[in-house]
Amino acid sequence: MVAMTQEDWYHKDTDALMVFSPSAPIDENDLFAGRQNQISKLIEAVLQRGQHAIIYGERGVGKTSLARTFSNRLSKPTQSISSLFVNCTPNDDFGSLWQKVYTDLSDGQNSLRAKRPEDITPDDVRRTLADFDLTTTPIIILDEFDKLKNHTVRELMANTIKALSDYSVHATLVLVGVADSVSELIAEHESIERSLVQIPMPRMNEKELEEILTKRLTRLGMTMTKDARAQIIVLSRGLPHYTHMLGQCAVRVAIAEKILAVTEAHVDTAQEAVLERVDQSIRRQYHLATHSPRSGNIFQEVLLASALVAPDEMGYFQPVSIEVPLSAIMGAPYKVPKFGQHLKKLCDANRGSILEVMGTNRRFRYRFAEPLMQPYVILKGLASGLISKQTVRKMMPNPLQPRLSSEF
Repeated sequence: MVAMTQEDWYHKDTDALMVFSPSAPIDENDLFAGRQNQISKLIEAVLQRGQHAIIYGERGVGKTSLARTFSNRLSKPTQSISSLFVNCTPNDDFGSLWQKVYTDLSDGQNSLRAKRPEDITPDDVRRTLADFDLTTTPIIILDEFDKLKNHTVRELMANTIKALSDYSVHATLVLVGVADSVSELIAEHESIERSLVQIPMPRMNEKELEEILTKRLTRLGMTMTKDARAQIIVLSRGLPHYTHMLGQCAVRVAIAEKILAVTEAHVDTAQEAVLERVDQSIRRQYHLATHSPRSGNIFQEVLLASALVAPDEMGYFQPVSIEVPLSAIMGAPYKVPKFGQHLKKLCDANRGSILEVMGTNRRFRYRFAEPLMQPYVILKGLASGLISKQTVRKMMPNPLQPRLSSEF
């Protein structure tokens, strides 16, 4: 093996910053990992006239990355397939949203915006998209669809999908948003059931998270031990955001030591860097939830135990399920009466509403309001010595399941 110079190590470090993407969606097909079932459904929607798609799931599971890269896998020698990506904002109405689309749509020479009316209706959209040549298939991706607060916009979008489907217009709409179910994103979805392919995005499984690491390590010409991979996968809780962040930080620690094989010790060091890089809003909410002037408060411990339990398919857990992890953290038996009020207070605005609650008395269920908070809570628990990494692995051998519901 040829000895690496200081400049070689510098370039290796900059490459690590580029191939891992914790803060931005993946836009390179070769680096996109997993999601084969979701990709197949999206491709089928594009290739079948009258079909459109909606991608929904928790924050941080890779919805935008999927939407940005799936069309690269489409290949039809007789047809031109192009993707148009538009971000929705809370201030958008139906007209302003489609004006954004028209600005980027072209008839081959000019933007379509100047040729279209300001007061846009679903039928206007249908006519515009019907004007495209049959050899051209535009894919219009509306990201962050959940940010549209105007219910009328969602009704009009449902009407648009119905019109495009009824007239068999050769174009595909793909809606992307944070939601537990389709009905949270689009109104009147029952009327377009046959036209709208629903694509729930669960958290990633172990194999998919490992693929994220493998693709990037291969690109970098580096390796990672089995234990180091396992530690990153367990701590990620099925969220690719944390796999990217932990992987990148661990790789850079190894590179700083001029080592091409990432070990568990590198991941241990990387965890400290990740805690510093997590969004300020997450750190502030955690502090608000766990800080108390009273001695003997156990908000931090209860929150950590909540992050360690296996929830149901919607992300909820019952209070009784955290008795085991909390007892392990406290070193003594802890039953619900000892911490039930802590769970309720963690749902209050005074503590940042870090948890959500549903159900009735004695049947309450809780979940984290912000999914990205879970790994942070565990990392804080490890950093403070409240729990060991061996105990973490024992309690949560697999990533969490998604909190999604199927309505079709």
